[in-house]
Amino acid sequence: MSEYEVVSYTVEPVEGDDQVEIVIHASDGNKWEYGVPFSRSSGRYTFEEIDVLRMDFGDDFADELSEKLDEVMQKVLAEG
Repeated sequence: MSEYEVVSYTVEPVEGDDQVEIVIHASDGNKWEYGVPFSRSSGRYTFEEIDVLRMDFGDDFADELSEKLDEVMQKVLAEG
């Protein structure tokens, strides 16, 4: 069972950097911020913290966040 609930979150590319920013606002008033670096040449990224978020917020949110991150990555890579 998750410890917190997500109030809101954003997943956005960082302008001028090969990185995607994730910001999560939780029901306990905390804010989590992550920078996810990626390679434009391979399209690969690593976000190992997803396992921690899965424990804190539950499987459904972690899956949703992973899907959103994949969508943003596809968009960034398509734009060059």
